[in-house]
Amino acid sequence: MNTRSILQAATLVAVFSAGALAQDKITLANGDVVTGKITSMADGKVTIASPLLGDVVVPMGNISDMVTQEQVSLETKSGDSLMKRRIVGIEGGNLRLEGESTSLAMADLGRINPPPKKDPEWNGSLKLNGSYVDGNTDRRGAGMLFDALHLSDTDRITVDASWDYSENRDPNTRVFTIAQRRQGGGFKYDLFLTKKWYALFTSRVLGDTRANLSLRFTSGLGLGYTWVEDANTTFLTELGLSYLSEDYRTPGVESTDTVAARVAYRLTHKFSDKTNFVHRAEAYPSTEDTSDIYCQVVTEVVTSLTESMIASVSHILDYDNTPAPGNVRTDNRLLLSVGWSF
Repeated sequence: MNTRSILQAATLVAVFSAGALAQDKITLANGDVVTGKITSMADGKVTIASPLLGDVVVPMGNISDMVTQEQVSLETKSGDSLMKRRIVGIEGGNLRLEGESTSLAMADLGRINPPPKKDPEWNGSLKLNGSYVDGNTDRRGAGMLFDALHLSDTDRITVDASWDYSENRDPNTRVFTIAQRRQGGGFKYDLFLTKKWYALFTSRVLGDTRANLSLRFTSGLGLGYTWVEDANTTFLTELGLSYLSEDYRTPGVESTDTVAARVAYRLTHKFSDKTNFVHRAEAYPSTEDTSDIYCQVVTEVVTSLTESMIASVSHILDYDNTPAPGNVRTDNRLLLSVGWSF
């Protein structure tokens, strides 16, 4: 072999060796070594792209050492993002990072190279319901429920609206009279102070013809605390003060204005990938008159029929301890609706 051939062979060996050394490396607990490119780590499993084996998924519990040749993005289990760092090994239950005295406890590691966060988007639903009865009872009605949520790392915006209308026809005069005409909406803004605590502003309006209520208006500030928040369940409570005004349709009945406490909670639970449970309550006890209290309790089950079409059954209870003269304290509504999510 001449000198030129020897130099070419040596160059190929050097290039191959450099390429092998430049690969990321995972050492398993049994001593086996997997080389390639560490692409991600999530849910306690590391994915490494091996030139020979393809994508190899290894549980973190089976890894005794890990080295990357380039910097990777690290995220803790609490969701905090760290600077990009090169991993230089595992020692004493800690991930050793490039730099002086830099390490991260393996128990705190959430993800490696997490996917880029999407810009916050609005999501929610629009649901419709209707009824038609002919015979001894002649009735027709329609309703609409709308809700939307905009969630970011720093705040949360919630908007909702409802409309419910029905009328009955007298069998003798054949004239329709209003059985229900109710419309309302709400806006809520939450500013996250910590992972659990948030400050809030909320406002709500409601009109109800059959309850002789021209307008109920509430607006106030408060604090909220998230007790549980995981992939399936969220439970939060809220406490604050609100201005509450009620303007009645009944002639001679004066409108009322008061400062009320606002006490609320919300529970959501995912029964399955398609079915969700929502239960929420909101109460306004007056700070000036202990006998004056208004509250609403909503319980709903929503299930997906298709990718965008949904169906729901909901029970809505409204309680006013001081209703307009001639009206009862409690209203119950049971609604079966279909609609679309976005």
